[in-house]
Amino acid sequence: MLPPQAGSFLTFFALSGAYQIPLTAPDATPFTPDFDKLVADTLNHWHTPGISIAVVDGDKTFSKGYGIATFPDEKVTPSTLFYTGSTTKSFTAAAISLLIDDTANSSNPLTWQTPLSSLIREDFVLPDEWATSHITLEDAVSHRTGMPRHDLAWFIPNTTVREVVRKLRHLPTTAEPRTKWQYCNMMYITVTYFIETYTGNWLGNILRERIWEPLAMNSTFFSLSDAEAATYTGKASLAEGYLWLNRTQEYRSASYMDSDAVSGAGAIISNVLDYAKWLQCMMNTAAPLSSAAHNTLHFPRINLPPSAVEHAGYRGVHGFRGVHGYALGWFISNYRGEDMIWHPGGLSGFATMMAYLPRRQWGFTILTNAGESGVTAHQILSYELLDNLLRTPEDERLSWSTVTDRVLQEATEALKNATKRLYPDSPLGDDAIPLTLPLSHYAGTYTHPAYPSFTLVIKPNLEPSPRYGRANPKQILHTAAYGPISIDLTHISGENFVAYVRVDEDTRRPGDYEPTRDSISKAEFRLGEDGKVKEMGLQLEVEMSDDKIWFTKDVAVPAGQVIYITKDGALSLTEAHGEDITSLAYPNSFSYHDSSGSGGSSTLSGTPSKGRLVSSVKRAGRGR
Repeated sequence: MLPPQAGSFLTFFALSGAYQIPLTAPDATPFTPDFDKLVADTLNHWHTPGISIAVVDGDKTFSKGYGIATFPDEKVTPSTLFYTGSTTKSFTAAAISLLIDDTANSSNPLTWQTPLSSLIREDFVLPDEWATSHITLEDAVSHRTGMPRHDLAWFIPNTTVREVVRKLRHLPTTAEPRTKWQYCNMMYITVTYFIETYTGNWLGNILRERIWEPLAMNSTFFSLSDAEAATYTGKASLAEGYLWLNRTQEYRSASYMDSDAVSGAGAIISNVLDYAKWLQCMMNTAAPLSSAAHNTLHFPRINLPPSAVEHAGYRGVHGFRGVHGYALGWFISNYRGEDMIWHPGGLSGFATMMAYLPRRQWGFTILTNAGESGVTAHQILSYELLDNLLRTPEDERLSWSTVTDRVLQEATEALKNATKRLYPDSPLGDDAIPLTLPLSHYAGTYTHPAYPSFTLVIKPNLEPSPRYGRANPKQILHTAAYGPISIDLTHISGENFVAYVRVDEDTRRPGDYEPTRDSISKAEFRLGEDGKVKEMGLQLEVEMSDDKIWFTKDVAVPAGQVIYITKDGALSLTEAHGEDITSLAYPNSFSYHDSSGSGGSSTLSGTPSKGRLVSSVKRAGRGR
């Protein structure tokens, strides 16, 4: 275990001994009857099962839980554990500051200006050579590398941090380094990989030994398995994450995000009591971080465009003054004349907010077990807490619930009118240009060197059509369970389609719109010189504007065709049965699934070698 910083121990011990006010105390003012009613109304209106809140006022912490942690009747308490999402980034940045302090007097000190390529040279490669050589730790942690989110490239199970880092070379950047703020989870995964490579230690261990244990954050975890182990012993209770389905007017459980790749971008599971200790550490500039580290972490590195704050969870800028900045794992803003340091977070089924006003030594953290609706809930309650503290007159307060209702209504109308919005000048209906090939030729598996492969299948169109009165009889292309999303592709004209993207569900129903989880974009197919479908382009990254991510269509092997397969270097022969064999062309990998024989099925995979397919001939369920 690396030793904690020696300074500020008196401050640390005073911090760790700060007392928490029971709600029955006379000065437990944040949770008034009016506030409690607002919470109840917010949870009901915004379909958020439960919420936990802590308010820090100097050395006092007030906390309270509301609603349901797990249906049918487990209540939320201040001790309830939640995924805290991107608030993890503040801890990842703090871990780097500890390493920088550790090496300050060495012959080869680590600094925020150290290029990432000098630390993980073989793995950190960007499409641009200059960017690869010059992007620093500071650039990566402040979201100014020029790389946008590309979240679908990594947000899938069973992906390692190293695999995520090595995807970067295949992903387009959308700005010059240090010229534009673009939120990028992959860069925090990259610095996680650096930390673990540099120290030879798991980031979860470093955070526990260097930060959480010194702060007595004993209910904070970096993996689902560790959090669940605590629940099994009765030391903690982990809330279930939920999604609200407009179609059925009911909650659906969201699967826990159990992936090593989330890591320093958003893996923490904790409760409001522990997060209150983290806020006190920040407000008191206390150990285990040095004074220099605190100052560095909170110094803004780049300004944000107004739209970026909306993407971070705040729809509008009412009450904010001046520009917003991003430091190292923290947003920096000014709300009604008070400097505010804050960060939201979210994973499937969970949403989080933490913020503090350094001049007033006051802050709060809010954890919810709902996805996008939880964002709205914590937004409403965050502003209520802030405006109550600052005594903002009622006529100057904005009704965030009313604003968000209007935004969602507008978003629903945009979803309903997707075709006119995306293709305003395209010939439609009877005037539309037909597809070059039958729709079945566009079905199949598509691959990309960084984004996961996916398979398009044909299914009936579920969208209502004014022309046909009810469901449109045209068929569409559909992919289910592509990471956290599913996609419906509806033909518009020529080789152009509308891509309707649904988060956290495999399928949609007629007239089913989820404005907090749905989006629309353009899709396009390209044919090769042989007249067959060659590529498909999807708008998967908003920062790329009209540019698309292009996927290559895999080649199907006709039934009965003899192909070469090898195991351990030995060639043998087999017959294909008409299934798709992906990426036939050398040197891409492929997979082949044969379920046509008796006695079991076989999934084959490998890499073609100079035109010969390489794979395993072992067949599952056949005993050989």
